[in-house]
Amino acid sequence: MGDIPPQEEMFIIDAQEIALKDFPTKGWILDIGGGGEGVIGRLKGEMVIALDNRKQELEDAPDGPLKIVMDATKLQFLDESFETVTAFYSMMYMNIETREKVFKEAYRVLKPGGIFHLWDVTIPPQTDPTRKLFVVPLKITLPDQVIQTGYGVPWKDRQQEVETYTKLAQQTGFKVEKSTSQKHIFHLKLTK
Repeated sequence: MGDIPPQEEMFIIDAQEIALKDFPTKGWILDIGGGGEGVIGRLKGEMVIALDNRKQELEDAPDGPLKIVMDATKLQFLDESFETVTAFYSMMYMNIETREKVFKEAYRVLKPGGIFHLWDVTIPPQTDPTRKLFVVPLKITLPDQVIQTGYGVPWKDRQQEVETYTKLAQQTGFKVEKSTSQKHIFHLKLTK
């Protein structure tokens, strides 16, 4: 992301907490944006194919999953290759056009009945132009470890909410199986 702006240029929301439980799945899990903290890779290990368009993000992620540098808008996998696709706080880094392409690609590579799990944060409209970076501090509790981290994006034109993705999912052809919101964060379970 480049240089980190000074704290006075950040809009930091209250610390959020998520308890990420293991979820049932068969076969490989395609994790979009699986670099950095590599949360889904930590949870599901060698079942995960972690994708990121930045090599450094994958190099920084913990060992376990298969790591591939790839653009999620042009997935190099055959149609109906996966039972499960995940995106853990990665959609917030994408603009609207990119999100649409990623949803279409996730739908394409999922088998019929396959699941797309999406975790992300509500980002309000930018109200203060001096605050250039939107930041969500996050405590992630996994079955065997706790991760303290934060995710930040340039705030301008990054507004999103659970409804943003619910609508996009339905336009793409997904069925919204489950929608959970807690404070500023949310999880969607989408079925093809």
